[in-house]
Amino acid sequence: MKNARLTPLMLALLATPALSTTEELIITGSYSPVTNEQLSSSVSVINKAQLLLLSNHSLIDALRQVPSLWVEEQGGPGGVTSINLRGSEANHTLVLLDGVQLNDPTNTRGGAFDLKGINIESIERIEIIRGAQSAIYGSDALAGVIHIITQTPGKQSTTLNASIGEEGYASTGVAASGTLGQVGYAFNIQTTDAGEPVRGSTAENKEFAGRLNWQQENHALNFSYRYFDGERTSFPEQSGGPEYAQQPDLDEAEYTDKSAALSWTMQVNNFWQSKTTASWYQRDENQTSPGILPYDAVPPNGAVIDFERTQFSWINTLGDQQKMWANIGVETKREDGISQGYLFAPDVFPLNFALDREINSAFINVNAYVVDDWLVQASLRRDDADNVSANDSGHIGTRYKINDNISWFANWGQGFKLPSFFALGHPFVGNPDLLEETVTTMDTGIEYTRDLSSARFSVFNHKYKNLIDYDGENNTNVNRPPVKTQGVEAELNWQLLQNLQWRLHGSYADIDMPSSETHLLGRPQSTYGSALNYTLDDAWSFNVNYLRVDERFAVSRYTGVGVEEILDAYNRIDANARWNINANTQLGLTLENLADETYYTDIGFPTAGRMAKLNLRLSF
Repeated sequence: MKNARLTPLMLALLATPALSTTEELIITGSYSPVTNEQLSSSVSVINKAQLLLLSNHSLIDALRQVPSLWVEEQGGPGGVTSINLRGSEANHTLVLLDGVQLNDPTNTRGGAFDLKGINIESIERIEIIRGAQSAIYGSDALAGVIHIITQTPGKQSTTLNASIGEEGYASTGVAASGTLGQVGYAFNIQTTDAGEPVRGSTAENKEFAGRLNWQQENHALNFSYRYFDGERTSFPEQSGGPEYAQQPDLDEAEYTDKSAALSWTMQVNNFWQSKTTASWYQRDENQTSPGILPYDAVPPNGAVIDFERTQFSWINTLGDQQKMWANIGVETKREDGISQGYLFAPDVFPLNFALDREINSAFINVNAYVVDDWLVQASLRRDDADNVSANDSGHIGTRYKINDNISWFANWGQGFKLPSFFALGHPFVGNPDLLEETVTTMDTGIEYTRDLSSARFSVFNHKYKNLIDYDGENNTNVNRPPVKTQGVEAELNWQLLQNLQWRLHGSYADIDMPSSETHLLGRPQSTYGSALNYTLDDAWSFNVNYLRVDERFAVSRYTGVGVEEILDAYNRIDANARWNINANTQLGLTLENLADETYYTDIGFPTAGRMAKLNLRLSF
C-alpha cells in the first residue's frame, strides 16, 4: 500500500472535528431492523435531503461521494454503469430495492446492476453496508449491499417536480403519500429524458413505484410494486466512443424492470416475532450492437433476455433486542434466465442459452450485549444450490462504545457468488465447470459523534478467490488466481456555524494481483472530496461539492486489438442553489461540472461539459 500518497488526505480528515448523526433504524445487514449502535458492520445511510444535496438529478454522481463506493460510467446517460465497492468487481455488490434483489445473472456483466435504472426522485433513503454479507443474504453479497428504499407510507403529502436542462434534459414527476382508513399508501411516478449531453449517448425512462402498509394490534402487512421502462443508446463499450470509433452506429437497448414484495409480520408474544416475505423480480431486455470496426475486434451482435426471480423467506426473531436476541429462519430462491442472442461473423451464429437454478437456505444470527456497551454478533448461513456443493458463510462482528462519543467496530465475514448464467451458459465463452467466487473480508474502525460533528474512519482487507474472468487466448471464462484489496476510508461532517455545514470524505484501495500482469479496469486507487452547505435564511440555501478522482486503467479495441491506457485523474465541482419562494414552492438551479473540466470516463468517451438544470418543486 502506498502510504505516502495516502497520509496527507487521512491526516486532514482525522485532524478536523466532525458532525452529529441522529439514531435511526437500519433494515439492511440484519434480519430485523436495528439502530446503528446494534450493527457492527460499516454502514452509510443517506436520507432524501442528504441525497439531493449530493446531487439534485443523478444517483450516480451522489453515490460517488460515499467513501469506498465508486460508480464507473461509460460516457453520458446512455452508457452502462458499474459499481465498485472497496475496489471489488462490479457484480460483487448486491443491489436491493425495497428488499427485492435487482441483480440479473443473464447479463454480460455477470449480474452487475446498472444504477441508471433508478430515478433519484423515487428514493427516500439509501443504506450501504460494506464487507461480505453472504451470512445474511447468501450469494452475490461479496463486497457489500446497497439497499434503495422508496417513499414510505405515512404523512399526508403530495409533491410535484419538474426539471429542464441544457442538451434536451427534461424530467417530471408526482409523489403522494397518506392513509385511507388503516391502510397507508405512497407512490411516485417519474419520467426522464436525459437528452444528449455526449454525442450518441441518450436515455429515456418512466417509472412507477408504490407501497402499501396495514397494521393492527400484533399484525402488519407491507406491499411494494415497481415498474421501470427505459431505452438508451451509446457507442459500443471499448469502441473508442465519439472520438475514436470507426463507425457512427450505436448500441441500442430497450428494457423493463418489474418487482413486487409482500410481507406479513406477526408479534407472537413479547419475545417472538415472525416475518414471512415473498418477492418477485423480472427483467426483459432487447439489445443490439453494431460491433466494433474492424469486426475482428467485436462483430455485430444482439440478444433478447428474459430473467425472473422468485424468493420466499421465513424469519423468526427471538429474545430481547436490548440484551440478547437471535434470528432463525429459512429461505428459498428460484432463478430462470433465457437469452436468445446472435452474432454476425459474417454468417449469423445463434448464441442462445437457458438456465435455471433453485437455492434453499437456512440461517441463524445471534446478537448479545456482553456488557452494556459491548455488542457481539455472529451469523451462520448454509445455501444449497442445484448441481453444486452447499456453501457455508459466516460472519462475526463486534461494536464497543468507548464513551458517549466514540465507538469501535470490527468485522470478519465470508462471501460467495455463484457463477452467472452468462458465464456458465454462453455458447462461445461459457464454461459450465466454473467454481463459485469467494471472499474473506475484515475491517475495523472508529466512529465519533457529538452534537455538532461526526466522523468515521476504517481499515479493510478483502481476499478473493476464483474470480471469474475472460481468457482471450482460450476464448472462454475461467477462474483467476487470488486477488487482494486493502485500504482505508474516512468521512467527516462538521457544523461549522449554525448555518454552515462542511463535509469531507476520502477512500484508498490498493488492488494486489500477484499472479497476473493485467489490471482491473475503471477503478481509481483513491477518491476524495469536500462539500459546503450554506443556509442564508429561510428562503435561500447554497451547496458546493468537490470531487477528486485518481487515474484508472481502461481498454479500447477501436484499432482491432485490445489496447490498455491510463485515464487521467480529474477534479469536478458541482453547485446548486435553492430558493424557497413560499412554504409550498421551491426553485432550484444546478450547475454540473462547474469548472467545465474536460475528462474521460473511458477511452474516447468524454464527459459532458458544464451543464445547467432548473428544478421546480411544489408541495401540498
